[in-house]
Amino acid sequence: MKNSVILPAALQLCVDDIGWFRGSDDRYAGKPSRTGMPRTHVAEDYIILNEIGKAIDQKIVAPLVIGEWDKDNILRSEVGATYEPETWNRRKIIDMSLAEKCFEALENSEYIEHCFHGLLHGNYDENGGQITELEYFYYKNPGDKLLSILPKDDIDRRFELYYKIYNSWGFKKKIRSFSSPTNVPRNLTSEDIVPLAEILEKYGMTYWLNRWKGMICHSEFIGNTFYLEKHKKFGIPWNAYDFDPEYLFNFYDEGDGEYGDVMSTHWPNFLRFNYQKNHECLEPWVKWFKKQAEIFGVMLSKDIAFCSNQHIYRTRSKLTFDKNILTIDVSEAVKFCKMKLEDEFYITIKNNLKPTALKGCKIELYETHNDFNNYKITRTEEVMNISLD
Repeated sequence: MKNSVILPAALQLCVDDIGWFRGSDDRYAGKPSRTGMPRTHVAEDYIILNEIGKAIDQKIVAPLVIGEWDKDNILRSEVGATYEPETWNRRKIIDMSLAEKCFEALENSEYIEHCFHGLLHGNYDENGGQITELEYFYYKNPGDKLLSILPKDDIDRRFELYYKIYNSWGFKKKIRSFSSPTNVPRNLTSEDIVPLAEILEKYGMTYWLNRWKGMICHSEFIGNTFYLEKHKKFGIPWNAYDFDPEYLFNFYDEGDGEYGDVMSTHWPNFLRFNYQKNHECLEPWVKWFKKQAEIFGVMLSKDIAFCSNQHIYRTRSKLTFDKNILTIDVSEAVKFCKMKLEDEFYITIKNNLKPTALKGCKIELYETHNDFNNYKITRTEEVMNISLD
């Protein structure tokens, strides 16, 4: 029976670096890598993400870079934030007709959830030279080999500038998640990055998604902010466009000892070079996601809150078996959680077993699949017993 029951991971798609207009990688000139797409981004690039999210019924987490939306030159004279601190003049070069179409596509997208990323995906010196693409980190002392976190006031100023640009366009979506550009330096401890978590809390963000610990399934609360590691075993080249997911390996294979929740990708991975053919990406990607949903141990998330809630139950609950009785103890999950933990979570049971008698919970069929069913459990107690026949 043990191999027939599992608390599945809720696979959540994260698509980094939306928001750029210019796609080209300009690191050779000390400027951002952007998306690595050798063309300008257009409204159709947002529309295809929304269509994929709609087809799999998931709000895609989309870390948004806001700097190139600066139609009012808010970043001028902001040393550290831009590669042109004194001459920044986005107002002069922004294509407002294109930008307005992109704004409409983003603002009207039900399945793209904005995630706070950065201004221009980097940290720059007083002359505009790029120090690092890790926007919230720098070399504190001359000769340092390892990065430190920026002073809290500097981080706060970047967030203030971000929202000035965001609000200047009239974006209405509340941002509840954060992803630091590139990653979080491995050398930094949880205590080291508390100042950044405090800024996230100040601006009403609950979820923090990144690569940091290099562990497949790491999560923790930093203050009241829930940090969830992006799946380190999963990745497509960041600048790969015209990508065919037919040849992509699975997010997780049944029997893997450990597996993650957040699928880390980049915007070009879902686009065609000729944007007029972006729609051709829809069917192959939807097919791949539906294939993942047929793997025992994986279900598709609805949004980042759904993913995080299921992750906490999955990783911090104890399942025990005695004859035909399954006991689920979620007391550690409840104790661990510093945000609202929903009473609902999900369990996968292979078709050879059916839940019957219950104690401490309610259970209802959520999804049917080829070899198993997913059930929604609503707990009324922290320890539940379910008979499986």
